[in-house]
Amino acid sequence: MPTQAPTAALSSTTYDTTLCNGLRFVGERIEGRQGVAIALRIPAGSKDDPMGKLGLANLVTETLFKGTRKNSARKLSDAFDFHGIKHGEQTGIESTSLSMRFLPEHQSKALSLLREVLSEPAFPVKECDTAKIQSIQELKHLEDEPMSKAFVILKELYFGTPWGHSEMGREDTVPGITQKDIRDFWKTRYIPAGTIVSAAGKFDPDALMKDLEKLFSNTGPARMLEQAPSAPTVKSSKHIKKESEQTQIAMAYPSVPRNHPDYYAAQTGVGVLAGGMSGRLFTEVREKRALVYSVGAQSSSLRGTGVCYAYAGTTAKRAAETLSVLKAELKRMPLDVTEEEVERAKIGFKSHLLMDQESTGSRARELLDDVYFLNRVVPVPEVIQRIDAVKVMAVKSFGESHPIEPCTLVTIGREALE
Repeated sequence: MPTQAPTAALSSTTYDTTLCNGLRFVGERIEGRQGVAIALRIPAGSKDDPMGKLGLANLVTETLFKGTRKNSARKLSDAFDFHGIKHGEQTGIESTSLSMRFLPEHQSKALSLLREVLSEPAFPVKECDTAKIQSIQELKHLEDEPMSKAFVILKELYFGTPWGHSEMGREDTVPGITQKDIRDFWKTRYIPAGTIVSAAGKFDPDALMKDLEKLFSNTGPARMLEQAPSAPTVKSSKHIKKESEQTQIAMAYPSVPRNHPDYYAAQTGVGVLAGGMSGRLFTEVREKRALVYSVGAQSSSLRGTGVCYAYAGTTAKRAAETLSVLKAELKRMPLDVTEEEVERAKIGFKSHLLMDQESTGSRARELLDDVYFLNRVVPVPEVIQRIDAVKVMAVKSFGESHPIEPCTLVTIGREALE
């Protein structure tokens, strides 16, 4: 049943219901918005790749819109363009995300096309082969993007198998994936049970929910959620030797997922470290010491665990000093973080959140994440209240209880760093 929930100065109605086919629908109809955004989270991610076929989930995503039983890839693309429907797809560790944006008068056509893609994909052999070639090219291209390569290696080292491998797979596994593998993965995992669909903007809720009931042709029971891997308990590191004037440093250490009580304290701490040009890492590592050309930190959340990443790009000569200073700043933050820094980080956090409300696409993704991580729609005022409640002691306490050691470290450059 819908519930009234005011959002900013606009009138809105929030929906949260599980449909007869097992699909969970959440939406926020916002009067005054001219567009509609829809987001889907399908319970099929890279962690579901068979060991010998790493990259399979991503190939399904890459070929899903490449033609159906009714339309070729070109005709399908023309239909989306003719109605001004923008779409995007991304394979994640735990799930695959799809998104669409369109005008309200094209809602019926947008849902019709989405159903065609999800229920009648053709997976042409030529398109499957092209997708495999492109995946391999992207993996090879990592050699030209050493920081991206460092993070691919870091994630695999930190999470292990099957959670840590690159969503694109590996150069030795992608070629062996067949059209049948792609079709079988789609058939068994692209199902309504366990799938979440969110909508934001000026949509027709009754018509939308009716269309969502027949969105998938495949059916099956919801899959049991696998608990995300625990954080490593021992320090691990890996060095990739590369003759270069530059050295890339990437490290990972434990944090908490979005549904954890300390989530907002953790995010505030990351804001203190990397909240733009006023963040400690930028001012201390780059501005004061001129050690790096790039430095920062960010956090990521899976359903059962969280991780914080820190990174730096520097010269080979200053790599050892950079790593030492980077670690020192990460360790120092919970010891002497100030009220001014916490307030500045909270303002940045809230500004980003509130500005996202202007975008129906961002709001649809937020609704999706609310249900995925918290099993309910969280009103924006409640999020603001949670952010405002974070105090200096909470940030200090979190940092002290979640030290960066043992950390996972990956470096790419001339020499390994101790």
